[in-house]
Amino acid sequence: MKIVQKLKKGLPLREQITPEVRELMECYLLETLKEKYSCRSSKEVFDYLYVSMRDLKREVFKVIFLNSQNRIESVDNLFTGSLNSSSVYPREIIKTALEKNAAAMIFAHNHPSGIPTPSDSDKSVTENLVHAGQLMEIKVLDHIIVGDNRYFSFADCGLIKDYEINGKFKKPTK
Repeated sequence: MKIVQKLKKGLPLREQITPEVRELMECYLLETLKEKYSCRSSKEVFDYLYVSMRDLKREVFKVIFLNSQNRIESVDNLFTGSLNSSSVYPREIIKTALEKNAAAMIFAHNHPSGIPTPSDSDKSVTENLVHAGQLMEIKVLDHIIVGDNRYFSFADCGLIKDYEINGKFKKPTK
């Protein structure tokens, strides 16, 4: 309660959170998410991501690597971009997923504008990542765009499933 009493009136709470408190919140939310049996919803993932991504001034592209039970193994910031774009390289993501022996992945990035609507580039990159994952037999569960207290989920909107169907990789027969 003493911390709450020290807050400055009229100044938004989010502007008064120190980097140390933000880091502690992020660690707590990640541990809470890891303790769950598996990642079950985009909302659960967003709740974790929002703390670490909401006030960033540049786009940051994260990958959540999961095991075969969809439990989080690690969360990595793989690419950092500019105010309104980030270069994402599927090759590097797949390479990292293989190194971590990931069975599935969830992608996430922020829009510093606060508006989580996906751009054509976001859609294209996601489709390419889904196809690359199919080729390497690594499931893409979602791509979440974090905005200002809201998010966009490619899975919730059916786009991940559409990309899987449209680019279905067929294994060669023996």
